[in-house]
Amino acid sequence: MAKRLLEYITVFVCGALAYGACEVISRGGTHISMGLLGGMSMIFIDRLNVLRRNGAFPSVLIMLSASIFITAIEFISGVILNLRLNLGIWDYSEMPLNFAGQICAPFTVLWFGLAFVGILFDDWIREKLFDEPKPIRKPLQIEQRA
Repeated sequence: MAKRLLEYITVFVCGALAYGACEVISRGGTHISMGLLGGMSMIFIDRLNVLRRNGAFPSVLIMLSASIFITAIEFISGVILNLRLNLGIWDYSEMPLNFAGQICAPFTVLWFGLAFVGILFDDWIREKLFDEPKPIRKPLQIEQRA
């Protein structure tokens, strides 16, 4: 139980720091809430990635699921932080196919691609920090049917 808690905390913190770093690099700054969303997203990817590592769940479904999950939590947090509390952390109003300026199709596609990076990062965390073996399947290996 303690090992599992340590794994969750480690994955969460790594996701929070990695996403925060991406924001600083791309936008020049970040907000603590972005670290929380990055950590939650990484936990989500990690839980599905356990199934992929055992050969039971393809990467593309993790990526699709993660992009939907991230878009959903981005919308919920955007409504609370940006629309209710007026913090102005982000505004996608100028982006195509946006909804209330809080989510947009181009970023959902971006989350899909970043989920692949998340899978690789999760594999690295598990192999390097928790001494787990390499996964049975490579990240984008297609299942062979007989």
